Amino acid sequence: MATIRKQSIYSSVYIYAGFVFGAVNVLFFFPKYFTPEQFGLTRILMDIALIFSTLCTAGMIPIAFKFSPFYRHHLDRSKNDLFTFTFLIVIAACILFYFALPYLHPIIIKKFGYRSPLLVDYFEWIYPMAIGVVIFSLLEAYAWVVSKNVASNFLREFFYRVLVTLLILFWTFKVIDSFDVFIGAYSLLYFLLILIMGWIIYRSKYFSITFKRSVITKKYAPMMIKFGSAYFLSALLNILAKTNDTLIIASQSSGGLKDAAIFTIATYLITLMDVPQRSMVSSATVQISEAWRRKDLAKLDRLYKKTALTLLITALAIMGIILINAQLAVKYLGEIYSGLPLLMIILGTGKLIELGTGMNAQILQLSKHWRVDLFTNMLFVLISIVFNYFLTKQLGIIGTAIGSVLAIILFNLIRFIYIKRLLKLQPFTKQNAFALLIALTWGTISYFFDIGDNIIISHLLKTIIFVLGFSITIIKMNISEDITDLFLQLKGKIF
Repeated sequence: MATIRKQSIYSSVYIYAGFVFGAVNVLFFFPKYFTPEQFGLTRILMDIALIFSTLCTAGMIPIAFKFSPFYRHHLDRSKNDLFTFTFLIVIAACILFYFALPYLHPIIIKKFGYRSPLLVDYFEWIYPMAIGVVIFSLLEAYAWVVSKNVASNFLREFFYRVLVTLLILFWTFKVIDSFDVFIGAYSLLYFLLILIMGWIIYRSKYFSITFKRSVITKKYAPMMIKFGSAYFLSALLNILAKTNDTLIIASQSSGGLKDAAIFTIATYLITLMDVPQRSMVSSATVQISEAWRRKDLAKLDRLYKKTALTLLITALAIMGIILINAQLAVKYLGEIYSGLPLLMIILGTGKLIELGTGMNAQILQLSKHWRVDLFTNMLFVLISIVFNYFLTKQLGIIGTAIGSVLAIILFNLIRFIYIKRLLKLQPFTKQNAFALLIALTWGTISYFFDIGDNIIISHLLKTIIFVLGFSITIIKMNISEDITDLFLQLKGKIF
């Protein structure tokens, strides 16, 4: 856990720094210098590109995670062909996608042409964006394998957002004066990340290019095909679950891309709660894979409980800060965004449930029970699409948020039951309940604290009271050993 904690700290620094740039982009530059439809277009293009990029991975990313320990322990590096054959399969999938894309154009026109016509005009830029994402994702997976996850998080979470900020500045100061040129450049940003990540992996000298099939590949090929195929469908369903809300809004909500832009701001702020998980997953996944190889259930149990508690505490802290300052966001952005506080309460509740149940996805995906991950993902996508579609038509973007939370509750409840029954593992201790109670107590105190008529000073004091009260109580009560140890280490270095 110490390795995970150390790498998570460095990754979190980059991720949070990236969120600063992202916040400037989402909360300031895009609303100020772009129309809501143009802003919504950038989000929808990325969501569609993520779906297609998942198709193009062809299940190779989970194969890299699950089987890399076997290649590492049984082969010399010069004979390790895992990198070569996974990369070739991804390239082949990208070529097939190129020839299939024109046949999807009529579907896009039919579904989005009336409420989101701008998407139809820029549909062709989906291809380079999707290809950039898929190649970088595969390189990122191998960066995790060689413990370069901090570098990969720096590129994806920080450097990419810096590039977006620079691109927006070019637009703002008329260096780029055509929206066509802006969208083209926006769609190609991932290729710069690919060059840098490719160089990092090359310098690691961990992988070699070999076209000779190894004995490990021959031995595990049937298993890899079965596992990769199942996880390919699982990953596709997972990305559909994460992106169907904005796609349904763009096609069914009366505001189209405009409503998608509003929903994007709410989800972006709530996504801040994801940062600890993003930094932790890259470190924990390799350890979970190794624990399964050794059949070390005791280690899995420790990882499961500790990561769930850490994620819950950090998510509660971030959600508290966001909700305390929700009205400030509305005051700055304008009345068109007046529904943001309610949206963030609903979406934040769903995110707490998702993070509070820990790394159930990684534990299932890397075990012999990976089919459970597949089937629960299938169910999740089905119920989220059904809930989101009908509730969006009835209630607009609030309905989308409610549908997402209902799907998350059912999804994580089913996974919790399966893991408990199949593996005799569960992520909760009494400390989790204490953390919830502490957050609720300090959140209530902060909510009723008010001073003067200056809304900025009032919210600043509310935030300080919540952060200090919550943090001090968590540490004094030693709710999380990892968080307490981290605090003591930082204290020792400072003092």
